[in-house]
Amino acid sequence: MRLKKRSRIQIAITVMILSNCILYYLYLNDLSSLKLLSIRDLNPYGGWSVLKSLFTDVSYRYRGITKAMALTLSIAVTAALFGRIFCGYICPIGALQDFSRFIGDKLGVKEKKLPQHKSFQPEKIKYFLLILLLVLSTIGLGHYLSDLSVWLAYVNLFTGIDIGTGFILLVIITCLSMIYRRVFCRCFCPLGAFQGLFYAIGPLKINRNESCNGCSTCLDHCPVGIRYSEATEISPECINCLQCIESTCVKNTAGYSIQFAGRRLKNSVYITISLGLLFLIYALLPLSQSYGGSPGRIGMGNIAEGIYQGTGVGFGGNIQVQVTVKENKIEKIDLIDHRETSGYYEEVYRSISRAIIETQSLNVDVISGATATSRGFLNGVKSGVSQAMSKD
Repeated sequence: MRLKKRSRIQIAITVMILSNCILYYLYLNDLSSLKLLSIRDLNPYGGWSVLKSLFTDVSYRYRGITKAMALTLSIAVTAALFGRIFCGYICPIGALQDFSRFIGDKLGVKEKKLPQHKSFQPEKIKYFLLILLLVLSTIGLGHYLSDLSVWLAYVNLFTGIDIGTGFILLVIITCLSMIYRRVFCRCFCPLGAFQGLFYAIGPLKINRNESCNGCSTCLDHCPVGIRYSEATEISPECINCLQCIESTCVKNTAGYSIQFAGRRLKNSVYITISLGLLFLIYALLPLSQSYGGSPGRIGMGNIAEGIYQGTGVGFGGNIQVQVTVKENKIEKIDLIDHRETSGYYEEVYRSISRAIIETQSLNVDVISGATATSRGFLNGVKSGVSQAMSKD
């Protein structure tokens, strides 16, 4: 069986993401010195986190464009100009659902349509979830949402499986996708809702051609269940997979075509330009400014030998650390208790602890994209060290 172009791209992206996650796992466990992208670099909500901190956290200092910020911007710009190409070709959760439905089809699992009612459409749920996400994260409850993230659960699979709520939801979604095509994308994905809003006002549209006879055969296997309507434009719920355009009409008429600002585009041109733009923004924006800076200086003179515990406030609440001082040096730093997001705190603990011990200084850089966790961890260490200094 020959794979379609979209399936080949989805498989290639999935392999790249999972390979990167395995490499990151080896890096965190000191089995390799090579790191390409961290889990936080693959967070599509990173740009919102920074924007929210900029307006709600008086202690926040902007230090440049991180990879997570660039990912958010690349998705937003691409959705505004070229529609939900990220959903159709790049998103690993989308690819997982497509694969799940493929397996269901091979196992003889009968596909079901999402229930639709005049007063309620399940596709609207994701827009309410987007609003809920923005509100809760703004008022400081974002760490609770992180526990529910199927995206973080997915990319954390190969960095040490954490059987949390997000992982359980991921399993449920995978199973449901055998029956309902892309149920998460259609009903529960805030990122899909975010892109759909941009797509609705953008210049790119998939239009029904005048020659279309309305048989709707090309929509029979639409991944997001779009049905034929009298409207000229296809709904912004479309993920731009182009299946309706590439399908051969049983009555030999051209059903749908893709148009940018009224001009028809070839499918190959559309895919090349939109994916190229997305990856260029993601790759180049973080290079425009260096990310760095110290969270504050604390000099260490003579510090008393002993074991000290300190507390700092991170993204998820209090972070408790234990600092071991021996022969006037910090010998060891242990993470005692925290509620930080998996995939974020591991490198903060590893890198900052190592930098402090090697330099015997608290003047170390925070980890880009994990500022709140870095700051909380550093403040916990400072709290412990200050106790050792006061005993001197």
